[in-house]
Amino acid sequence: MKRMRYTAAAILFGTFFAVSPVMATALHDTKTETAVTEQQADMIQDDVPAVPADEKKKIEEARKQVVARVNGVPINMYDLTGMMNRVHSAFYSHIKEPSAEVTREIEQRALDRLIFEELAVKEAVKQGIEPKPEDVQKVIDQIKEAYETPEGFQRYLDGTGLTEDGLRERIIRSRRLEGITGREVYQKVGKREDVVQKMYDQYKEEGKLKKADEFFVKEILVMDAENEKATHERAQALLAELKAKNYDFGKLVLDGTFIVRKSKISKAKYPVIYEKMLEMKVGDFSGVVEDNGTFHIFEVTKNELARDMTVEEARGFIEDRLAPYFQEERRQAWMKELRDGADVEILLDDLKEDKQAGKKGE
Repeated sequence: MKRMRYTAAAILFGTFFAVSPVMATALHDTKTETAVTEQQADMIQDDVPAVPADEKKKIEEARKQVVARVNGVPINMYDLTGMMNRVHSAFYSHIKEPSAEVTREIEQRALDRLIFEELAVKEAVKQGIEPKPEDVQKVIDQIKEAYETPEGFQRYLDGTGLTEDGLRERIIRSRRLEGITGREVYQKVGKREDVVQKMYDQYKEEGKLKKADEFFVKEILVMDAENEKATHERAQALLAELKAKNYDFGKLVLDGTFIVRKSKISKAKYPVIYEKMLEMKVGDFSGVVEDNGTFHIFEVTKNELARDMTVEEARGFIEDRLAPYFQEERRQAWMKELRDGADVEILLDDLKEDKQAGKKGE
């Protein structure tokens, strides 16, 4: 079949292939519950120009041009080029002028994604995943509201080559895809211990898992008296009283000469207390300690020197970092499951040649 070729500029900036902000969210963003954000609404408040007749014709022609079939269901050039825009933005935005080879790679990834989506949506229907009609209508109402007038909304539909029923079907399709992806990918993500350990070892070697000193005390801070000698004498009296009350801070009567508080001890701020704590254990009580001109009596509540986190301590952090990897691994496995046994016919000449070449190489 005759294949339509597009330059990099056409892929990125082509008028009738451009995906509007609202359409991109309403049809493709499977993580967003609301189709139109306030920011997007602000972007489209101005009057939407009518789509020229020749552009509408191009859209119609692109929708008629079949580039692949999945179990007999056609995928058209309009959808392929829209997906190519998304793939380029997500993975190739750093390439300003894609070569023919890169453009073909973008095209292949986009087509693979569309094939996957078609198979996934069919699986969603098979599993009984159906969006609520009121949720779908809410999205349409939000789009209408964003375009302000029936005429503006109609121009939006003209620009995407859809009817309102067609838009409704696209939203339903998007919600089905969201639901089945959650069920088959996110709920079935595996966690490989060898990968977690490998990242832990790497981060540890790079010094990214260091825990700072954690020195904490519960202390009596003696308030300044008329002179240092008087303050020290009051500290000694408080220490004797604390011992008599079996080191129960709660039994001391606050009289304005001291406060009881919990403090984090840093070597820079309280070097004397810090050094003393190195020789103490949790639960130990100090005598009167002078540090930076103030007098303290404290109980050690925690004294852990800087160290590397253990695997278990770092697990949550590492698994969060690895989540996209595990999700993509599961997604690829599921894509293979869906493709196995599916009747996929590629009609684009160059991609068809790539597929045939791949088969010969197997």
